Amino acid sequence: MRYLSILLSIAALVPGTVIAGQLPEPGEIVDKAIAAVGGDGLAKLEVLRLVVSEEKTQHDGKASSNDYTAYVDMSDLKSMRLEMAGGIVLGRTGDDAWATEMGVYDERPQTPYMANGTLNQTLFPILLPYSLRMEGVWVKEVGEIEWEGRPAWTLLIPFAKGFFTSPVLTTNWRIAVDKETFEILSVGFLPPPDLRDVQFMGVRYRILKYDDIEGARIPSQVLAIGINLEGIESGANRITKIKPTAYGPWEAGLFVNPLRLEALEGE
Repeated sequence: MRYLSILLSIAALVPGTVIAGQLPEPGEIVDKAIAAVGGDGLAKLEVLRLVVSEEKTQHDGKASSNDYTAYVDMSDLKSMRLEMAGGIVLGRTGDDAWATEMGVYDERPQTPYMANGTLNQTLFPILLPYSLRMEGVWVKEVGEIEWEGRPAWTLLIPFAKGFFTSPVLTTNWRIAVDKETFEILSVGFLPPPDLRDVQFMGVRYRILKYDDIEGARIPSQVLAIGINLEGIESGANRITKIKPTAYGPWEAGLFVNPLRLEALEGE
């Protein structure tokens, strides 16, 4: 398969290919990747609505599916909301994350942490390249590789503890960006070294399709492929299909902590 051509890991960066003084800054590559999909004007749309359907196949052939709806404030990517199965809703404005279940506010002390990490790990891969500007995403270490015959820049994202709920995702991610078109070619990670005894699979993401929303291209189909520590595909995969639409102006009822909103409305 064409996806076997390269593993986006530390080994994918060959030190001898990097010429000092001739590499662009990480932020420059991010800006050009977003401009390449027309995303610089996306903030004018304010809130984007994503209707998402996932189809997952494990390495043993077992299949499962999952559906959810997300709302994202594209002006700064700080306000997000997930409506999940079972009446579970997760939301965030800035650093204030919260959750409700069947309309009941979840008061457990760990809930803000869990809600924040779940929002990040669910939406980061399907909002590329826009999510490279999310708060807490630190893009660094530009390198050069060839991806499936295409010259590409590589970027490193060393995700810190707390950004994702799952510790398996809290590791170094690597991104390949086409040097000429600035298309995101692939995004991948291997599990942290201290977890490889219990979790030996990493993931490689590829954006397969986009939809056009007011001149901006939004991912509408993302493939996630399971890879082992040698970069060989395991047979496990997940297809995420997204129907993006422009929702409209920012609404406090979507994103603001319900307790804070109730207090504000009572004043």
